[in-house]
Amino acid sequence: MGQVKQEISNAIQTLSLTQGDIELLNDKLGLEVYNKCLNRFVKSGDRRWWWEDFKSTSFSVADLEKLFEHLERYIPDLENHVWLMVEDDDEDFYPIYNCNPKKIGKLISECFGFEYYIISKDLKWLLCENHHSRLIGTGDFKKENKNVSIIN
Repeated sequence: MGQVKQEISNAIQTLSLTQGDIELLNDKLGLEVYNKCLNRFVKSGDRRWWWEDFKSTSFSVADLEKLFEHLERYIPDLENHVWLMVEDDDEDFYPIYNCNPKKIGKLISECFGFEYYIISKDLKWLLCENHHSRLIGTGDFKKENKNVSIIN
């Protein structure tokens, strides 16, 4: 098990989250979802940092401390489960979890720093935090937010 997957597993136990809150996809389904997301959002194919080459216009938010505490302001749909994809270089592809979006901030707060992507299951939008402490989004965002900069 990769280091980030282990960190997520520990956070799930610490927070007493249930399978209804978050569940790791099995390898077969995880790889299928990973490839669908990759093909939908990234121009240049598989790469370490997807946010460097999104297909569509994106926006970024900087100057927020502890970005995970602000996620609910930026996630377009808090009522439906999302894909939570975490960067784990120890794995063959980035692990993907079926996750309640309202639980992601608390989950991330229990972990060491790593890049992660929050993706709508219909692949309409993607939101991520990178190692530069920037929140980056691409796709269909209907929420109005201040302090966003359009990139691309």
